[in-house]
Amino acid sequence: MRKPKMVNGEWGTAVKIAVLCILAFQYVKAFSTPAIADIAAAYPMVSATDVKLIESIPSLMAIPGSLLVIVLERVMKKRSILWIAMIGSVLSGVVAGIMPETLGGFYGILACRAVLGLARGIVYPMSATFIADLFTGETRDRMLGFRTAAGGVWGIAFMLIGGFLAAMSWRYSFIGYVLLVPIILMIAFNLPEPDVKPLPIKSGKSQLGGGAIWLVIALAFIVNAFVFCIFTNMSLCVAGTGIGNAATSGTILSSVTCATAVGGFLYGAFIKGKLGGFDMPIAMSLMTIGLFLLTKLISVPGYFAGSIVFGLGFGMFFPPLMMQSVKLVPRESATMAISIIAIAQNLGQFCSAYILNFAGDIFGIAPEVPALAGFMSTVPLCVGLCIILFVTMGILRKRCPDKVAGLPEKKVVEEKPAE
Repeated sequence: MRKPKMVNGEWGTAVKIAVLCILAFQYVKAFSTPAIADIAAAYPMVSATDVKLIESIPSLMAIPGSLLVIVLERVMKKRSILWIAMIGSVLSGVVAGIMPETLGGFYGILACRAVLGLARGIVYPMSATFIADLFTGETRDRMLGFRTAAGGVWGIAFMLIGGFLAAMSWRYSFIGYVLLVPIILMIAFNLPEPDVKPLPIKSGKSQLGGGAIWLVIALAFIVNAFVFCIFTNMSLCVAGTGIGNAATSGTILSSVTCATAVGGFLYGAFIKGKLGGFDMPIAMSLMTIGLFLLTKLISVPGYFAGSIVFGLGFGMFFPPLMMQSVKLVPRESATMAISIIAIAQNLGQFCSAYILNFAGDIFGIAPEVPALAGFMSTVPLCVGLCIILFVTMGILRKRCPDKVAGLPEKKVVEEKPAE
């Protein structure tokens, strides 16, 4: 097999495209999302709550999947780990599509979704790890921004394809996973194995380089816990306020995905390095403004406006978050750090409803439309987080600017001998 080669000390366009293709496997769950109603009709013996497990199990199983990466990287090559995830994604989809319409067949689908979840848990940290391992400096930071944009594009594409396939049969939405084969081949031919190896456990060195990375991990948990309500509450708010139906909420959520892709692209291509190190607090502010609009502009145009502003901030926030984690740990520990961040993000999403319900009780929030409580509870929390981030980044950019995401790193300059 032809091996990719570096040109002038940097990997070429084909390698960059292959790296961005990895994240496609994080979004393959979207293939079957439009078919949930048809799956429920095909399994009338199963409750509506159990049918929803088809969507929730992959997210839950992504947590042990990310843990698995930390273990596997010490005994396997990173490309081999990625192969496991890619093949697992395709097989789990195809096998689910041929399950019989019996109770046992439904449980077979759930088992396939558990496998898909493990694969998704592996893919998320690996997609960032290959960028951290293969690229450095400005190229690495730009690629992390494009990674978020690519994720949005894959999510939109798979949702549209899945909807088209589901219109013919719910089985096709699963069997459509074979469309991932060309992406697998693109990665197989163009993605090199990184030279960076994990630190030995008995090396005597700190695996994550210090306590600062745990603050980034905590931030990943908190942000996801605060803002994930936009995905879980949107359809309930649209229906509860009477401004639309399921199709309306689906279209609005699609605008979030589109805006996320645009935000990630704009950050990687134009914005990075121009916000004075306040990249994360500014992005968090945009998300907060978007959520605030959702509590005040109760109309379809208002919800589109709030969702687009939120999506732009969402797409701009996670590239510097990943950049920050990579800057705080040794290169050999990037995979471990990113895997733990992935776990924190999934846990934050899982705990989001409980945290916001608790906050709503503390704030005494009880709107006429109960679904709006999630948006109304998270706004003051996000405002407080924005203030903390602005103050923290303001201090850090003075004390250690080379460690702040969005600010240039110190370049090592060779001293010339005195003449």
